[in-house]
Amino acid sequence: MAAGAPGPFTQARVGTVVSFTTNQALVSVGGSTFPAAYLRGTTLVQGDLVYCLQQSGSWTVVGALAGVGANLLAAGNPSFEASGPGSFPSLWFQANLSGTSSVSVVTDTSAPAGTQVASVSGSAVGTQSYLYSQPIQVTSGQQFTVSAYAGGDYQPGDTLGADAALAALWFANDTDLYPTTSAVDVVIATSTDLVQSPPYATLGGTVTAPVTGFMRIALRSTTEASQRVQWDSVIVRRV
Repeated sequence: MAAGAPGPFTQARVGTVVSFTTNQALVSVGGSTFPAAYLRGTTLVQGDLVYCLQQSGSWTVVGALAGVGANLLAAGNPSFEASGPGSFPSLWFQANLSGTSSVSVVTDTSAPAGTQVASVSGSAVGTQSYLYSQPIQVTSGQQFTVSAYAGGDYQPGDTLGADAALAALWFANDTDLYPTTSAVDVVIATSTDLVQSPPYATLGGTVTAPVTGFMRIALRSTTEASQRVQWDSVIVRRV
């Protein structure tokens, strides 16, 4: 907390820009999303990491943090808001690793960013799949931070057994799809036995490109019958 002089105390937080208009931004902080004003002349990009101040219930974006790039998936439907409920997430791809998963966009008013999430389900124990992104051009040795929110969705009486993992997939060309990869998949972060959402778990970590080519971020879901993994707000930044 930082003291305002004069007046009540202010609260400082760091968040991510979900969207913005000419006079207001929507910012996600710790799984909660709120509207915030921003200073005249400020240039924002969806996915920017921003420094915010709150006083008397009102939030203001002070500016984007220097040295922190925008979300490299900002144009790739990172929060699944670009698709209608019940449809497959636009600009994403599916690969079944074990069994056959079903993927669709669903409405969730408790979603960390926006009002929609990608929901992945399987019909049998151990069903596992990738939901993976648009390609990002990379050079060997480059580092990236990757994060996403994941939550479980269960039926009454279910044992909490849905698992989530973030992975990086590597390709020689931007048109290649899984499993035509150029290097071994890299698991960035995992979360096992997800609780019923909300709350959503935050998965995140850093990955180094082992090859020059293209990276796609994969959301790996492992489910049992009647269980779902729900994903939101996938963010990729250069370190």
